[in-house]
Amino acid sequence: MNDVKKDRFSCVLYALPERISKVLSSLPEFLKNETFEIRLRRDRPVCLTASRVFYISSDAVASTLIPKDPLKITKAELKEVILRITDRSIYARTRELKNGYLSMRHGCRAGVCGSFSGGSFDVTSVNIRIAREIKGCADRLLPLCERGLLIAGPPGSGKTTLLRDLVRQLSDRGKRVCVVDTRGEICGDGLDVGVNTDIIKGYSKAEGAEMALRTMFPQYIAFDEVGNGRELELIEESFFSGVAILTTAHAESLADLKRRSVTRGLLSGAIENAVLLERSPGGGFSVLKGMEEGILA
Repeated sequence: MNDVKKDRFSCVLYALPERISKVLSSLPEFLKNETFEIRLRRDRPVCLTASRVFYISSDAVASTLIPKDPLKITKAELKEVILRITDRSIYARTRELKNGYLSMRHGCRAGVCGSFSGGSFDVTSVNIRIAREIKGCADRLLPLCERGLLIAGPPGSGKTTLLRDLVRQLSDRGKRVCVVDTRGEICGDGLDVGVNTDIIKGYSKAEGAEMALRTMFPQYIAFDEVGNGRELELIEESFFSGVAILTTAHAESLADLKRRSVTRGLLSGAIENAVLLERSPGGGFSVLKGMEEGILA
């Protein structure tokens, strides 16, 4: 577990063919530490997302320009990536694949593009998201979460990292927290989510939230990416039960929060505060205090 905490980049390399893994392992440590995505596209250059997009050469040189001899991944190797992630049992993970992702070890996740029909899957690209743990990054959010908190921001802005640290801090302060971890990203191996945290996996967010409300007597329920009306109903039910919801949502701006029916519904009373993150991970954020700031106006 300690090794996972030290080097989260290396913990996802089990999913890659040895030829690709060997090159990525040879990259400079500072780049591996900054990387939060490994993007693999069929017959296209392998690239990493950090502060910028870096393309990788066959001899392990990273550049913001496409090198003359880029590292590329073949159709057969992409299929091998899927087989490795699923422990060579693709059909046991059909439900995930049809939703465009696969949960990985250590709280990481692979986004998957391709076609799935007639019992066969043809993968064209895989985006491996590397789970990060930054203890203390949610310090400023603690005073905002007593009556629920929505962490909003664009993809890659660090929403899940903030949510995870918020769960850990509340839990270690003696609060009863239940995490509905549908995709295994919040509470993966080697990630610290606190001593008073209960974890529900293998259920949808709506099912898990309902189970938590009925059986675990939590003070907080946390889950990632609220997305539909049934989840909103459970959030509203938890609000009237005195349970605070901590969740995230994709949003580029305040206008996005107003436009989406689910986030607009959240901020109409079930969740008191929201924070809107800047695009870059670790960047700043603005605090939106519900009706007091006129979010819904």
